[in-house]
Amino acid sequence: MHITIHELKPEEDSFGNNIFESYKSGNLYSGFEIEERSDGRFILNGDSNSYFEPFEEWTSIQKQIAPTLTGRILDVGCGGGKHALYFQQQEQEVLAMDNSPKAIETCQLRGIRNTLICDVEHLHLLDESHKFDHIIFWGNNLGLFQSESFFFYLMELLEEYTHENSILHLESMSPYTEGFLDQETVDYVNQNLDRKRLGGQMNVRIRYKKYVTPWTDYLFLSLDELKRLVDLTNWKIAHIFEDECTNQYIAQLKKKKNK
Repeated sequence: MHITIHELKPEEDSFGNNIFESYKSGNLYSGFEIEERSDGRFILNGDSNSYFEPFEEWTSIQKQIAPTLTGRILDVGCGGGKHALYFQQQEQEVLAMDNSPKAIETCQLRGIRNTLICDVEHLHLLDESHKFDHIIFWGNNLGLFQSESFFFYLMELLEEYTHENSILHLESMSPYTEGFLDQETVDYVNQNLDRKRLGGQMNVRIRYKKYVTPWTDYLFLSLDELKRLVDLTNWKIAHIFEDECTNQYIAQLKKKKNK
């Protein structure tokens, strides 16, 4: 099954072309991405292999949780499909979703059967007959919640694609700890707070060769911030897994029984 709802334009598909070309070359370390932030800061990421890591190389919390996930799974921001492929190999019914046509093409080349080209802004166009037992936002893909207002919108929307016992899995890291402590980023986070934005609301775009994504907000949340926002939704935090090596966490959310 393949569904196309909304996709990046060919000239915008930077990370998808990185994924695709790295995979086709046979050298998963050959790619790169340049992350450009709205304050002018550039970061070169040379870890294209991270899109293809086998289970053994995942973070400790992903490895802890993954074997427990059964049923219908939506992998949001699937990239090269490392998580979706694992769940498919475990005979789970997984739908791999990304807004990158080249990333989804790579997933299909790797043998992933069910794919969806869509971004979170257009997820509401997916037929509501699709209901999932688990929706994963792994690889810091809590970032796709963008901002406080979009967080509330997306949390409400996800109610439509889940049932009473479904679980959301949100992976992120605090923007106030290691990884965000260079002075330029500290200043950026503080400026966000001064502007009444969430501190970890990073306005970024991604470059690869001649390709560049549109500017978009990508969100990092501390656990305290996440708890505050979730409390204002029809969801609750059921469990939090923390990875001391990477400073990442995965929060598992379930629906409140009495709304």
